[in-house]
Amino acid sequence: MSNNNWKIQYLPFDEGMQEALMQQHYAAQFLAKVGRHLIPQKADDSNTNMEFIPEENLLLGNALPNKIRLALNLSDLKLIILDNADSIKKTISLNGKTQREVFVELSQDLADLGVDVTNFKNELHYEIPFHPISKGAVFSIKNKNAFIENSNFRNNAKIVLNEITQLFTQEEPIRIWPHHFDTGAFFTVKKNEKGDPIQTIGIGFAIPDSMVAEPYYYLSFWSEKPIEGLDKFPPLANGKWMMPDWNGAILRNSDLLKAQTAQEQYQIAETFFETRINFLMKQLKE
Repeated sequence: MSNNNWKIQYLPFDEGMQEALMQQHYAAQFLAKVGRHLIPQKADDSNTNMEFIPEENLLLGNALPNKIRLALNLSDLKLIILDNADSIKKTISLNGKTQREVFVELSQDLADLGVDVTNFKNELHYEIPFHPISKGAVFSIKNKNAFIENSNFRNNAKIVLNEITQLFTQEEPIRIWPHHFDTGAFFTVKKNEKGDPIQTIGIGFAIPDSMVAEPYYYLSFWSEKPIEGLDKFPPLANGKWMMPDWNGAILRNSDLLKAQTAQEQYQIAETFFETRINFLMKQLKE
């Protein structure tokens, strides 16, 4: 495996990093709103998810019926409207603007490009953590390094998750989901005679939540029938099992910061996933 494009991570996750991450989370909701209100709804809500494009540092939303797509540059908080040939048609800077101001500008730009925005709404169908932006504060890039470092999380997650999913039968593409702002994928370990999954493993990268107070990689598993020996899983050289409270393991961002090179950081993340998945595959099938 290769770590060719892994970007070295060096900033501890502090208040500045959290602030930048929250603004990126809120900015990404414009892609989710376009997906929700301007793209036919899917049962799994995948019309609202997005893909990270490392070469351009972009979150890329799903295509509208006329093939237009909305993207977000994570490091400078600019919305970019692309046509079906990926040519830039419009660019909107969020810096110094409120959610409402951006929504009005985006609506007009989409309409100018022939999109019917009659049903476009500045609202979500889920709740995300509070930030003053939701009450009229403006987007603001004060610490550019924090925005870049948070963008590097997405770059590195895409690299290691791509590597891991190539080793297994993947059910869904790697996508970023706007609600929890996690990058995730999953695959099936075992199916029943009807072809329905009865054991699955999920892998991904998550932002801080009630379980972990910093960004982290995760590996989770599900089984239709109880699994014996969950209290006897071997300890991890890097990372931590979360049983019995949660069926899975985590690798904190601070674990990666212990390494001094991109190669070492990549190896820690790759080993965390590959060795634990191989172990779980044997455990689940027993």
